[in-house]
Amino acid sequence: MKWLLNSIPRFEARHVLFGYRTRSLNTLASGLRHAERVSVPVGSSGSVHIDLHNLAKVSSSEPLLVYLPPYSTAAPASDVTHLPRFAQRCATAVIHYRWMESEPNEEKIEDSESDGGEASVHRRFHPGWPAPIHDTLKAYTWIVENLAPTSYGRRDIYVYGSYLGASLATSLTLTESHPHERMAVRGCVAYNGVYNWTMFLPDHPINKLPVSSSRNFLEDILSLPADPEFQGMKQMTDELFNKPGDLFDPFASSCLLFHTPGLLVPPSFNESAIAPSSALADLSWLPDEAVEELMPLKHPRKSPLVFPPRKSTLKIPETLLIHDTPPPLPPSWLRRLQRRKKKNFGNNFRTQAEELASYMRRSINKIELRERMKWDEDMDDWNDEAYRRIQVHEANDNASADGLAFRWLEDRMLRSPATYQTS
Repeated sequence: MKWLLNSIPRFEARHVLFGYRTRSLNTLASGLRHAERVSVPVGSSGSVHIDLHNLAKVSSSEPLLVYLPPYSTAAPASDVTHLPRFAQRCATAVIHYRWMESEPNEEKIEDSESDGGEASVHRRFHPGWPAPIHDTLKAYTWIVENLAPTSYGRRDIYVYGSYLGASLATSLTLTESHPHERMAVRGCVAYNGVYNWTMFLPDHPINKLPVSSSRNFLEDILSLPADPEFQGMKQMTDELFNKPGDLFDPFASSCLLFHTPGLLVPPSFNESAIAPSSALADLSWLPDEAVEELMPLKHPRKSPLVFPPRKSTLKIPETLLIHDTPPPLPPSWLRRLQRRKKKNFGNNFRTQAEELASYMRRSINKIELRERMKWDEDMDDWNDEAYRRIQVHEANDNASADGLAFRWLEDRMLRSPATYQTS
């Protein structure tokens, strides 16, 4: 996790905490911001912390922002007011999901009830997928059950997440957006998220080198600029997930809600699932039937999925996907992309955002609007609905991303401009 500590200046080292400590309900205040901490049990896996900001200042019918931080944190008291600047004055619930920890998996605890007061060894909860999605869903359920309007009115929830939190934010949004429910997710802002973790596997087509006639093609590939933050996410894959099959979970890779992976699960994060023919050369002594069982011929075909399901009350919500500007490509690569009519090359935050946006827009056009056309004859005003609802924007830096998120949320979430300030 060194990239969070050293490579990203906007993440202070004191905020990157992967341990976990159980705390009871706390009331904390700092200047104009006020927060309460709630610990929600997660089965036999300890508890997830939720920090509730500014709820006492608004009515129970005002929109609520659910914030998923960019990293896994134990939420110490000194960190309770660390919010994006645009979220510091609105009703916000921070879900401190647990995904990683740097402490040992076992700890000794003095057991006064044991004979002789000897220290007994207790196995600690070990974060790792799917622990963060369990924490997120458990915390979200608590929020809906306890922060619903006191009357029979409605309360809108908007979700914001960045980096690791962005992956969780999109999966939570896509599976909890029920327009007819009194309290549900109505929109999402995600910044620099990974929405298809299988794109880090060597077998994914995006990692296959294109055919080139250049004699120095390999040198060109190695000299391409890399985004250190995105590369840090890639290097963390085997720490965040217990096995390669976890990357195929649609709650981790939101894009897989819309299509099948089109890949076989590899034996490790850095190996191919397809054995090279040279590795099977010494199997000629086996019967043909045995060789066929040992040798997968090809990856399965990538196929579209119907999402939301037709009988579901889910609906693709308004979404803003923000990504940093990728490192500039050399002029020779720009010419290659222009010849191939491509805007981008490789796997980066922009590619991830554009891929998820394309599938969400396709779902709106092919499923939602096609069904609507059966009973709504006047569909002229719906031609740009998918692009209006699903937006992708590029940010030059963190401050630019905050500004984009602020303006998007301000248009949809706030009833009075006076309650939402950036200063």
